Amino acid sequence: MAAILGVRFHMQWLASLSSRVIDVWANLPLGTAEKTSLKAFLTGLLLFLIVYAVERIYRVRDNDFRSRGFVHDIVYWFYYRTNLNYFLYTTVLLAALEEPLSFLDLKLVSSLPAALQAVLIFLVGDFVGYWAHRAQHSFKFLWAFHTTHHSQEQVNIFTGARFHPIDALWLLLFAYLPLRIMGGSSQIWPWLAFLIWIVNMLIHSRIPWGYGPLHKLLVSPNFHAYHHSTDPAHFNKNFSTGTFCVWDYMFGTAVKDREPIPTLFGLTNVKPTSLWSTLVTPFRLLGEFYLTPVSGKISDSR
Repeated sequence: MAAILGVRFHMQWLASLSSRVIDVWANLPLGTAEKTSLKAFLTGLLLFLIVYAVERIYRVRDNDFRSRGFVHDIVYWFYYRTNLNYFLYTTVLLAALEEPLSFLDLKLVSSLPAALQAVLIFLVGDFVGYWAHRAQHSFKFLWAFHTTHHSQEQVNIFTGARFHPIDALWLLLFAYLPLRIMGGSSQIWPWLAFLIWIVNMLIHSRIPWGYGPLHKLLVSPNFHAYHHSTDPAHFNKNFSTGTFCVWDYMFGTAVKDREPIPTLFGLTNVKPTSLWSTLVTPFRLLGEFYLTPVSGKISDSR
């Protein structure tokens, strides 16, 4: 009985604390942009400290947070987490597509209970994400921009945000079409986006988790590490970057079990030396792919 009362007390205390935090946040003398930036900073710092502590416990993290590439990842993190991409071009693009693509508004799941809507949208989004990622590695144009993500040699939780704007735009459009067809409550999207964001950060950490008996169901940091490996045997493998890795096992793109976990990451011929180079190098690669008459080989493809 005492234990139950203790749990109830702590739950009430947490609820009261959360309410006070929300009130303080709502009354901060800041505009929307400032609050968004502050929220991105605080959430990023909190997640970084938690993951860093766990990585240190497992002795898998050195001082590569001092590297230039890590700073690049931080910049990309703030670019996307402060919604700068939406202000600069995403909202304009989606608004332009609203009327021309109105025939896609079939609202296939809108009449279903909210919980079932969430499950179906989540599964479809995960499946679509697998194929969008395979396309990034299969077509020269898409791979050129995806190299920005793969050029990081010290993979960390913020690498999950290291995407060239054109690469991110491709992922958005690829997911936008089927999800618009499905429809669904607008209240579901923020929660699903938040979950996907957390998972994406976790799988780019160095925490040596494989999820035991669930390793063929859920994408783990160990599973995704192979995808960033410099070992050619791991190229074009483990494309699942959402929650479920069953797609890789279903379509034959999973690395075989018991392979040693890779420790070397990045690309052999794409090594950005500045933030600017992470943005312009893909255009140089496009020139090599389409204008150099040597071969149509996709350079250092994964």
